[in-house]
Amino acid sequence: MGGMCATARLTAAGQRVLLVEKSAHLGGRCSSRERDGCTVTTGAIMIPMAKHSAIREAFDLLDAPMDMIELTGRMRYRLSHGDYDQATSGGGLRGLIAFAFRDDEAGAQQLFDDFIGALKDIPGDSHTFRDWLDEHTRNEDVKKLFQGFCAALMGTNTHEIPAGEFFRFLAYSSRGSRFGMAVNGNAGMMESLAGKIEERGSRILRQTNCREIIVENGAATGVSVMSRELGEVTYKCETVLSNLGPVRTVALAGGRDAFDDEYLAQLDAWPHEAPIFHVSFLTDQPLIDGFDGCMVFGNTKNFIYLEIPSFISPGHAPPGKYLHTAFGAPSDAANADLKAELENTCREIEENFPGKLDAAKFLVRARHSGSGPGMHRWAGHMMPVTTPISNLFNVGDGATPPGTIGTEGAASSAREAVKLIVSSTPAGK
Repeated sequence: MGGMCATARLTAAGQRVLLVEKSAHLGGRCSSRERDGCTVTTGAIMIPMAKHSAIREAFDLLDAPMDMIELTGRMRYRLSHGDYDQATSGGGLRGLIAFAFRDDEAGAQQLFDDFIGALKDIPGDSHTFRDWLDEHTRNEDVKKLFQGFCAALMGTNTHEIPAGEFFRFLAYSSRGSRFGMAVNGNAGMMESLAGKIEERGSRILRQTNCREIIVENGAATGVSVMSRELGEVTYKCETVLSNLGPVRTVALAGGRDAFDDEYLAQLDAWPHEAPIFHVSFLTDQPLIDGFDGCMVFGNTKNFIYLEIPSFISPGHAPPGKYLHTAFGAPSDAANADLKAELENTCREIEENFPGKLDAAKFLVRARHSGSGPGMHRWAGHMMPVTTPISNLFNVGDGATPPGTIGTEGAASSAREAVKLIVSSTPAGK
């Protein structure tokens, strides 16, 4: 999403761009694949679509259709004592807190007031959101609820995200945000953007692996690639934007010796990725009757999120079948047991819906980690889009601006980098 949105923005600004993609498919974690007649996401499933969204802006700049089904407000939360459907008429945060506190109206009101105060005066980043919760409440249910919220929507646990970053995200996401699911899958949405990019004169090379970012006299001047179509090719250019993640970018751009100590210290301070577990399966009957929204779980250790995409857009599964997409996260991303915790994610799905998966056909049971994680950095510990190497920029989920995350954060990094590039580069380059 970072590379695609950067390409769209630069192309719209009159630049000539070469987009290099290792896969045959565009979009990375915001794409999809066809499996057994189903359209299965590669990661992202709720896509920001408001006019002010950095994603929507990139599409609109090239008049590329997004073709979305809106899901804004269609959220359900589960704790051990029951389920809560978020009100679509407002008051979502107050209702969530009251749900966790059950009959303790005074406790719920006090914590809600504390949340409002933190949104007005954002806390610092020296302690975590879990620390903040511990300071403001003893209610374990509300801690479990926001653990599910953080893991599902932000890709990190409450003990991993700085308190300030959580509230920056809450403030950003509360400003008229709208979310949806791509009618024909994320791959179709990204292909619509690719078509507009190429119509405007930029070029996309698929199945092309970047071997080296060429640096001369402290400036990025080109890339060396291996293309399935063209073989080994070197391209000279004015600017390089990397969506590989900051660590891989350093490796390809001459290694650590090419970067200054300050940048490397920031890179090393929080080197953790945010892995995710992805489970998609097909059933004859839906796990939840008539449920066409998004469900977040706070009664679990690893299982955090569920959607039934074929309820939302029937074309995502064969007639009479129901495609389910579930996500999990490690309880401690810095010390994860990915195999065991993926297995536990699957167990917790079954525990929440006993007997309903007996005849399920599993299409995906994946651990997104390593070179292809859920996110390359934890929220609140991102690298900047700029680097010490002139004309070399990071975009994507390792360089998201404060308060943004996931696909929106990746697109926002593209918006930030392109502003810097366009302001200093003549059109037509």
